[in-house]
Amino acid sequence: MNERKQAFLVNLWLEADDVGTPASRGWRRGSVEHLESRRRLYFSDVAELLDFFASWSGRRDLR
Repeated sequence: MNERKQAFLVNLWLEADDVGTPASRGWRRGSVEHLESRRRLYFSDVAELLDFFASWSGRRDLR
């Protein structure tokens, strides 16, 4: 595995919150997959996505 370059696939779902109005729509959930290892995470918070990237980079200060 090349430690200097990693490839990830990120999918985001545009959803309404509990209010359900068009103005309440936002990127609420998603998934990220490390393409080489196929390790995947489903997340509902951007902090979870950043933690996933941090686990691959070795850095914990990405937030």
